[in-house]
Amino acid sequence: MSNRNVMPEPEWIARGATGAPLVGRFTLGIDAERLRTEIRDLLEKHPLIFESTRQLAVQIRPGSTNPWYESCYQEEDIAPEQEYDTLNPELEGTYLAEVLARFPFPVFRSRLLGLDPRRCYSVHRDATPRVHVAIETTEHAAFVFVDENQVFRIPADGDAYFVDTRQTHTALNGARDLRLHLVVGAAA
Repeated sequence: MSNRNVMPEPEWIARGATGAPLVGRFTLGIDAERLRTEIRDLLEKHPLIFESTRQLAVQIRPGSTNPWYESCYQEEDIAPEQEYDTLNPELEGTYLAEVLARFPFPVFRSRLLGLDPRRCYSVHRDATPRVHVAIETTEHAAFVFVDENQVFRIPADGDAYFVDTRQTHTALNGARDLRLHLVVGAAA
């Protein structure tokens, strides 16, 4: 019997030079094309904000006055990440809601993150690990784990990928098209 309050061990598929686990896979049976289509429709109504590192909130905190965008700022500029644990009410009954319910552990601060073509994030560490589901990507979009000297590409295959973003990293998109991921916070 599984405990949904504890994150199960993923299938580790990438380790760093020191042997530290960096990326693990959770097979959730997501219909990648159905999710992609629904998210494209959602973004027609609620566009991603910010230049280069565009975002849209999927989960909110109770009482939010700006539900689509409140959690899209830097960690130090928002409420604690774990407070963003409620599905945006406009998403009730959607396939995206079904996808979030498939995670075998509690998720928080779920967002759609778009990385514009030919862009790169600054090198940084996050307070908590992230789990990524690639919606739109190419072979030219990747994570770079700086201290571990590793590069990893997340395929848009319907699986969810635990990424230990507590490690020093960046993400880059060297393609000509937007890289778009569903990203959820996860307590390791």
